[in-house]
Amino acid sequence: MTKPEYCRYAEALPALLLAALLASAAARADETDLRFQGFASQRLTRTTGNNNFFGDTSGKLSADYSEVGLGASWRPHPQWLLAGQAIYRRGGQSEDGDVEADYGYAAWTPLESETGHTTLKLGKIKVPYGLYNDMRDTPMTRPGILAPQSMYLDSLRQLNQAAVGIHLETERIVGDNVITLRASQIKPNVGSANTYWSFLGDRTLFPGSLYSHDHEAYAGQLAYDHDGGRFRALFSHAQGSAYYRPGSADVWADGRLDFKFTALSLQWNGEKLSVSAERSRNYFGNRFDSLLPGLIPSQEGHNIGHAWYLQGEWRFAPLWEGLLRYDHSVIDVDDPDGIQYQASTGKAAWSRYARDWTVGVRYRPTSRWLLAAELHRVDGTNWLPPADNLSNGQWNSLHTSPRWDLFLLQATYQF
Repeated sequence: MTKPEYCRYAEALPALLLAALLASAAARADETDLRFQGFASQRLTRTTGNNNFFGDTSGKLSADYSEVGLGASWRPHPQWLLAGQAIYRRGGQSEDGDVEADYGYAAWTPLESETGHTTLKLGKIKVPYGLYNDMRDTPMTRPGILAPQSMYLDSLRQLNQAAVGIHLETERIVGDNVITLRASQIKPNVGSANTYWSFLGDRTLFPGSLYSHDHEAYAGQLAYDHDGGRFRALFSHAQGSAYYRPGSADVWADGRLDFKFTALSLQWNGEKLSVSAERSRNYFGNRFDSLLPGLIPSQEGHNIGHAWYLQGEWRFAPLWEGLLRYDHSVIDVDDPDGIQYQASTGKAAWSRYARDWTVGVRYRPTSRWLLAAELHRVDGTNWLPPADNLSNGQWNSLHTSPRWDLFLLQATYQF
């Protein structure tokens, strides 16, 4: 099978799996090997200053953000699993309300025993990265209403959460210890509006679009779990490239953007308290070749940034849980406050970092319901979604507020 044929099959597989699984509901509803799950969630959001977060939220309590998911899994054979989930998200200009395949894959487990397993997946899969990337597709499994934005940017969800590709997982159990190796070859989705604004930032200077080559990106993770997850340690790495397709009357012949993320994750889980910490090193490089080198020189550069957070979750009553988190990220470690960036570009220094204090509470009246509230006190706009904060169709970071508050209420029903 040639590489283009393989890519076409992999990209079509999530939609085909979802259609097949959901269509078989009536015929196989009484069979134990076919399972369905889903959720519906509504969020109320309010921000201060001039900043909007997934909707028109500045100075008002907005109901712009909604999520609905419906998934199914079917095990036709002990070695095979078909699974998928369709999801609807509506949230301002960042989430346009389309129904898409959140994930959809075929999994084959040729080796399985009491000491571990080896599984191969093909389709749209969760990128193996950090503690929460494979868990944050539903509100019930997130650590709070929002996952730590320094590591899991919701504004770049289409890029960093799931991707079409092939995924290998092998697990080894030794006493109370579990060691898991995950490796993926994927095609990143670089077509969202937030990805464009985050990577390029100016439609006047960059009137073209972004695209990715077939399965040129990679992700891997080595995980260690002790005593049923009481202590966890993970090392993750992901890398890929996006390419610039020039528009009409463009000054650029082509362009390339490279990105690499490397993270160390630690977590301790007690009976009533969980403590999590993650730190990442983030690399962004770019090169644009000019069509008019005599007038406009080619551009080339890179930034090395970092992100980290420390989080505590306290289960202080049977149905209640509290959250406290400090979250910190910078785009360029050599210019952590963005002062040099603003002097050289005229753009906002505070768009180059974010420091976020978060306090939250979650209440589970039943196993199907989750009610949550969360308050963020943020300095910087590094993870603010650009698509919800455009001025006259352009992303102008100077029109945002450097210090702002984010208040969230969320109700989720799981079925």
